Amino acid sequence: MSDTSISKTKSKAREREIRWRVLLAVGMLYAAQFVPMFFALMALPVIMRQEGYDATTIGLVQLAALPYVIKFLWAPLIDKYKLGRDRYKSWIVVLSIIHLLSILALSTVSPSGSLVLLFAFLFIACLSVSTQDVAVDALAISLLRPSERAMGATFQNAGAYGGAVIGGFGFLFIYGEIGWTVALLAQAVLFGLPLLVLLFVDEPVRLRGVPPINLKNCLRFFTQARIWRWLGVLASMRMPLIATMLPMRLMMVDQGMTTQEIALWFGLFAMSAGGGATIVFGPLLRNLPRVRALYVVAFINVPVLLAITYVAGAFPSEIRYAIIAAWMAIAATDIVIFRGAMDKVRPEIPGFDFSVQIAIYFLLPAFSDPVLGYVIDMHGYLTSFLVCIPFAFVPIAFLYFAVAKFKASAQGLDGERSVSTGTIPVAKPRELLEFFDDEIQKMGLAGERPKPDILRVEEMGCIVEIKTLREAVDILVDTPNENFLILIRDEVVEIIERYDAEASSKLTWTGGISVGERPSNFRVMRAKSRKEVFPGLIRVTLEGIDVQALTRDGIHIRLMMPEKRGRTPVWPTIAENGSTAWPTGDDKLHARWVTIREIRMDEREIDVDIAHHAGGLISDWAALDGDEQEVGVIGPSGDPYLEETKDIVLAADYTGLPAVARLIESTGGRVTGHVFAAAPSRDALAAYLPPSKLTLVPIPPEDFTVGIAKIIDQADLGKVSYGWFGGEFKAAQAVRSIFKTKFGLQKRKQMSVAFWRSGVPGHASRAT
Repeated sequence: MSDTSISKTKSKAREREIRWRVLLAVGMLYAAQFVPMFFALMALPVIMRQEGYDATTIGLVQLAALPYVIKFLWAPLIDKYKLGRDRYKSWIVVLSIIHLLSILALSTVSPSGSLVLLFAFLFIACLSVSTQDVAVDALAISLLRPSERAMGATFQNAGAYGGAVIGGFGFLFIYGEIGWTVALLAQAVLFGLPLLVLLFVDEPVRLRGVPPINLKNCLRFFTQARIWRWLGVLASMRMPLIATMLPMRLMMVDQGMTTQEIALWFGLFAMSAGGGATIVFGPLLRNLPRVRALYVVAFINVPVLLAITYVAGAFPSEIRYAIIAAWMAIAATDIVIFRGAMDKVRPEIPGFDFSVQIAIYFLLPAFSDPVLGYVIDMHGYLTSFLVCIPFAFVPIAFLYFAVAKFKASAQGLDGERSVSTGTIPVAKPRELLEFFDDEIQKMGLAGERPKPDILRVEEMGCIVEIKTLREAVDILVDTPNENFLILIRDEVVEIIERYDAEASSKLTWTGGISVGERPSNFRVMRAKSRKEVFPGLIRVTLEGIDVQALTRDGIHIRLMMPEKRGRTPVWPTIAENGSTAWPTGDDKLHARWVTIREIRMDEREIDVDIAHHAGGLISDWAALDGDEQEVGVIGPSGDPYLEETKDIVLAADYTGLPAVARLIESTGGRVTGHVFAAAPSRDALAAYLPPSKLTLVPIPPEDFTVGIAKIIDQADLGKVSYGWFGGEFKAAQAVRSIFKTKFGLQKRKQMSVAFWRSGVPGHASRAT
């Protein structure tokens, strides 16, 4: 093994070690967070009931935990300021000290003593640790790559249930054996130990050029595309089962169970079951699209709640088993919600964005305890469970009517769509908007202006909306899938770079960003065979995995390879501004758009027809029999369908000719009009294209680029309903002009695609 290979192996091993360290750190930090939370929400109500307090009073004392719900109000302060070298780690340390002091003070107050002091110290403890939770959330999100968030949610949940076992079972058990003061002192120690993990993780540096953290930018979280649907999911999903916790805990006390028994069932068995469910369900739910996963957990909650109600009414002494089932279902729900909440976070304000989502998630359950406490006192336990049942159907109804039907829930990140929203601070936002409008017109796309400050483009089911703000421009990219999301986001960034290269580095995105990862629509393939279609056009068969994905979304792919022949490829990744980051220097890639001529899924093969000309890197590679160099592929893209099938004009050189063949195929040959194409002869052209009623006009390849616009302009074609061109950039512009001026074809009735640009090498970092 070479020194380079050994170095790469060691580097990968080191990288895996760091990522596992991060995941374990996330689990440990959340374990520390949930120790005091479950003391306040789970253990304390049991102790107060044993001390003789009525359910209404216990429910009111639970309001001391309200900071867990409203912490988003001061979360921007955590994002904006730092108390030491590291922003979030410094907050965690300071707030931990405050929390430990409040726990020491609480240990001096007997649960049978002053309710005012008990509430006051408990409130300070909850305030400090809930604020610390903001910093922990932000640190965890900044440490986790987007691709790791599903796994991170599993570790987060597992750590939380570990902390719950300590805060619930551990505290109640020690309290029953030794007493209040020692139990709280032990809790303080157990809270502090996991925080030592901070010594083993490095906090990432805050991104450069991000928008300032102020009230306006915080509130813009609520203006993201489809965010209100997600907030509706958050508000409804946890309520049904978590509301049953108070009556189940109090039932166990009223049945005469000892503190140790309650600690065993509620603190150990139930929380361990929740942690076990996280480990079992986590991998399954991670592989489901988000909305499908939400449907799954929502459907699970209904029979679980009905079973709990039945047990409470028919077998109240067995309620301890119902608690186990409830927490297993809650754990599954939390995995899906936490993963989704991480994906909705903006990188510049992670503390606020995550906190406000979790606040909404906990909002209704936080206020349910006082209400259910009153219902229990007035009408009994069974009524309190019956009150919860209707809420179990609310999440299902909301998903169905407001998010996506169940059949569509397997598509996309948020159901049926993949969405990114971007923001770029600029001094003259209106000028950038007009520049976008001009560039989009040059591309032959139709832009609409519903308002003077908004530009909207729709194509192939994709939506791009650009809106000016006071000193910034907002960009919405809304697509049917992630492949289109990446391709369109690249186009957006390239336009901004042409306007102001420095400004493009300040562009930040929310949703669909995996910085440092390879684009999800990238794959590596290898040439299997080559054959000449006719002189100047070579068919290369590529083999690789996941070719089935290439059957969707279009017919063109971006083929790339290192500029330096024989060099080990360094493939592109996602940059911080959302674009595809192409390697530079000796690792620079050469790329061209090509068309997939045929896909054979069973053999995992695709055919691409490549125009050959001396000196072209990819065209020369296409002619090298036996060359098995790996190539990169991004895509697909390009509309595979014609707008019209009668009286059309298709024109293409060798680079666009495969696309013409695919377009004719899409009509089943039911198309009339003319084809102007580079070809050695009419017979060769007829043999290459699918059968149709089109009139074929072959043009010598050496004359095509300079002469095609004039040939179409002078041809007697009569009525033309649609025009399509594929070839060189300047020729595409000239033909587009003829389509518009001579034939009156508006933007949606013509398409001119530039596969290459004369005199410009096919660098992957530059759009052709």
